[in-house]
Amino acid sequence: MDAVTSSLAGAVVIRPTAAAGKDSRWLTLEVCREFARANCSRSAEECKYAHPPPHVEIQNGRVTCCYDSIKVCS
Repeated sequence: MDAVTSSLAGAVVIRPTAAAGKDSRWLTLEVCREFARANCSRSAEECKYAHPPPHVEIQNGRVTCCYDSIKVCS
């Protein structure tokens, strides 16, 4: 993460830059390991892990989701 540092009376202050953007890690879901091996016996609705379609990029065993797809509707 890029940050701008400045000295202020001997203290170092770290301020995030505009280029850092928003942290979207909270929008990631872990991909089902069994699904990744084409071996999960649960449906996408039954499994607590993500079952992404083939066109979705998986990074480090996780996928980034749209907030609207994971919010709870009451």
